[in-house]
Amino acid sequence: MNHEVLNSWKEIAAYLGRGVRTVQRWERELQLPVRRPRGKDRSAVIALKSDLDKWLQDTPHRLEPHPLQVHEDNLQLRRNTELLKLRTAKILAQSEKLRATIAESLALTAALTQKRVLLGKAIVSGASAEPAPPPGCSQTEQTGSEPKGPPSSLKSISSSPRLFFRN
Repeated sequence: MNHEVLNSWKEIAAYLGRGVRTVQRWERELQLPVRRPRGKDRSAVIALKSDLDKWLQDTPHRLEPHPLQVHEDNLQLRRNTELLKLRTAKILAQSEKLRATIAESLALTAALTQKRVLLGKAIVSGASAEPAPPPGCSQTEQTGSEPKGPPSSLKSISSSPRLFFRN
C-alpha cells in the first residue's frame, strides 16, 4: 500500500488535523485537492499527501475582504448603532414614565388604605354596628321590607366594615 495516498475522508481529515466535515467543506469552498476515482460527486475519495501539502502552502491563511466592502460594512454598523441608540432612548423614556405611574399608583393606594383605616375606626367608635347608607341610597325596596344585602346599584369595596359606593 502506498503511504503517499490517503483513501478516505477520515484519513484526509486525520492527516490535516481537522474533522471530516471540515475537510469536505474545504473541498467545496476552497478547492481542497481530492480525487474521485469513479468521477461522481458522491463517490469515494483519495488524496495525495503531496497535493494536500502544496494546497496548504498555496492557500491564503485568511482572505482579506475588499476595502470597499469593509467601508460599506462599517457604514452599516454605524447606521445600526445609531438606530439602536434611538430605540434605547425611547425604551428608557417609556420605562421612566412607567416608573412614575407605578410610584403614583403606590402613593394613591397608600392614601386610600389610610382613609379606609380611619373610616373603619370612625364606624367602629360610632353608635351603630351598621353604617348608615350615603344620602340618596334607599334602604327599602318597593315592597317596604329591609333589603337582605346592598342594592344592586351599590358595590361593596370592603368586607369589614361594609362601605358602599355608587357604580
